[in-house]
Amino acid sequence: MSQILTEIMTVLKDSNSLLFNAEQDLMIRCQALIATALGQALEELDDLLIGETKYQEIVGKRERTLNFMCGAVTFKRRLVKLADKKYVFPLDRYLQLIPRSRFSPLMVEKVAKLASHSVLRTTALAVNLLTPLSISHQKVGQLYQAAGTQCEKQREETTLVNIEKKRRVPYLYLEGDAFCVALKAKQHHKNVFIHRLQLTEGISQNGQRRQTLNRHVFTGLNRQAVFNQVQDYLDQNYDLRATTMITGSDNGSGYEPSCFDELAVGAKKHEHFLDRYHLNRKIRSRLSKMPKILQSKLFQGVHNWDNDQVQIVLDTCEFQANDADSLEAIQLLRSYLKRNWNYLKPADKRSLATETVCLGGCESNHRRFTYRLKHQGRSWSKAGLKAMIAVITSEINGQLETAMIKMPNTLPISIMPVKVAASYFLKQPFTQHQGIRHGSISLDAATSSAMGNLVKAIS
Repeated sequence: MSQILTEIMTVLKDSNSLLFNAEQDLMIRCQALIATALGQALEELDDLLIGETKYQEIVGKRERTLNFMCGAVTFKRRLVKLADKKYVFPLDRYLQLIPRSRFSPLMVEKVAKLASHSVLRTTALAVNLLTPLSISHQKVGQLYQAAGTQCEKQREETTLVNIEKKRRVPYLYLEGDAFCVALKAKQHHKNVFIHRLQLTEGISQNGQRRQTLNRHVFTGLNRQAVFNQVQDYLDQNYDLRATTMITGSDNGSGYEPSCFDELAVGAKKHEHFLDRYHLNRKIRSRLSKMPKILQSKLFQGVHNWDNDQVQIVLDTCEFQANDADSLEAIQLLRSYLKRNWNYLKPADKRSLATETVCLGGCESNHRRFTYRLKHQGRSWSKAGLKAMIAVITSEINGQLETAMIKMPNTLPISIMPVKVAASYFLKQPFTQHQGIRHGSISLDAATSSAMGNLVKAIS
């Protein structure tokens, strides 16, 4: 520690009172120190593991370089031959390192998280500025796709876990919707739908903001596959016998009430609502040429579930329509309201308290996806789009870090648990020192001369 403090003091003194230069120099030195120490610790750990591994033959040592947050770390580890004629690196298996990967799991997780919030070039710039590494935007694309693949594998493995004690909640809220994203094509881009379902247990008040409780998001390009994910998650985590399932959607193709009825099988009660955002947008669009007072009257009638008032307003609008297009829009609106009238019924008329209906969050939460996947003429390859969706979904569900920790399954290898104190890696290695060497000055002159007097004084 004293040597490190001495180095820091030297850097501060040599910086000519410029903290900018001193901090830059210290950052480089500290990162180099950590990288060197980490490389030595990995080699020490390999020495410990080789004594706990059942192997047939040590083939030799092989060098490997991994890019950590502190920089590139180069170390050597042993390659062994097992009894079944397979060759493995005990250190790689013990640390669960991905073969041929040059980035640590933490580095992959950080790069993927940055890439899910900004474009690839900006992500590469951030990594190059904040770490000693130099990475291109093409490499960022490879890393986030690898992370997305791992997130998808982790999600599939999670569905196989059997949970004995399932949750019992009074209400569950499920909403569904979809949005378009451009997919790359040779001649022109084509649009694909990204389907989203959002499951929550309600909301909590956080000051003036409201926050969803135990939100879980399901996203994918295949609508039926997303619905199957929800069904598996409900069967795995919830006991619905005492739960009222409240669902909401725009009742469009693929999101009809009957689709949600299948997910609510086994629930105490199921109530479906038409999404208010799509309802209000539909009314404003169809009555765009009508006076504002008629729009307000229609909103009031729909809100109060007063069919007589709604029909009077629509009749008035048809009477005031000046052209065929306006008349057709009003007739379409009348059919839309008639088709969805049962799903506009207020909560208090369904024996539900108004505050228990916590719907509408799915539409506003689209932006976490659309801000990254749309705008600025962005288009995606199918593999890149799937990977980015998986990364964003895992981050929202709080599973991104878990997916990076749980690496792909590797071949079995017999390694005993290694128990070693951290002080083992922190202790200073012994350094061979030489004692004081005694020297002499040869005299080729008289001892009474000036040179002879100097030799006498020194001796």
